[in-house]
Amino acid sequence: MSAGSGTSGSGGAACVRAGRSTSTTGGGMIARSGEGTATSSGAVLVVSANGGVSGGSGHLLFSSGSAKAGNSGAVSIGSGVATGGRAGGLGISVGSGTSGSGGAVVLSSGRSTAASGGSISIGAGEGTATSSGACLIRSSNGGAAGGSGRLVFSSGTAKGGNSGAILVGSGAATAGRGGGVTVSAGSGTSGAGGKLSASAGRGTAASGGTLVARSGEGTQTSSGAVCISSANGGVGGSSGLLAFSSGSAKTGNSGAVSVGSGAGTGGRGGAVRIGVGSGTSGSGGMMQVQSGRSTTASGGAVVVVDRDGELGCGRCEWHAGV
Repeated sequence: MSAGSGTSGSGGAACVRAGRSTSTTGGGMIARSGEGTATSSGAVLVVSANGGVSGGSGHLLFSSGSAKAGNSGAVSIGSGVATGGRAGGLGISVGSGTSGSGGAVVLSSGRSTAASGGSISIGAGEGTATSSGACLIRSSNGGAAGGSGRLVFSSGTAKGGNSGAILVGSGAATAGRGGGVTVSAGSGTSGAGGKLSASAGRGTAASGGTLVARSGEGTQTSSGAVCISSANGGVGGSSGLLAFSSGSAKTGNSGAVSVGSGAGTGGRGGAVRIGVGSGTSGSGGMMQVQSGRSTTASGGAVVVVDRDGELGCGRCEWHAGV
């Protein structure tokens, strides 16, 4: 079936439509290729023709109709099961642009005025005998005069409730090691390396959010370590600064800074060591312990308590450097 061409107007339209019913379901429509009992089955192609010199190619629309008193129809796109080979892939891609931006791909779930909006789920395939598939979300590399595309993982705002949480993690492993989670910024060859920032939320009517960095529990052996360190400096620079500080307070006490080790019920309590680096061509680093200044009352005290909880240095040892 084909429609006629037009030399001075639009080409003829081709319409295939199933029958309408006023009392029951309308007629169905099936477009199916032929079966190949010995080899492959035939292909089904739905394409619009190429556009001419001064026009674009035709639009393709796959959509179910609206529904007044029930659910609208679902749209399913997929490949069949393969019993003796690999299942067919599913590719969705947009065209490239030679004089403008490449086409966008938009995946959006449905909006609801009376209940929750629809969900979007992206999951790799299960491997019942070996590993499951990987799930990659990334932007392409930038060209000679541009940067690579940005990636944004964010929940929406909320007017009458809590905004959505963001969870990034690996699954549990019953017979192996749990998967790692790595967050890293890119390096820079002609500028500074990328910044990595982790900040909790601001609260205008209550306390701000808490930021927790904690290692994993070891139920049979040791728990994991927490390491916070700046990288080594290069040939002509210094290593990065480490600052552990609480913020200032306008009408209350500023936050305390506590550094300590946990109690040991069946062993020795962990030591706390604070040391400064040595210098090979200059003075060694200085260590300074200083209490706070006050403009209306006494300044803060510096207290040294021995292991028995007594003030003074009966069991404290002070050693001068060599």
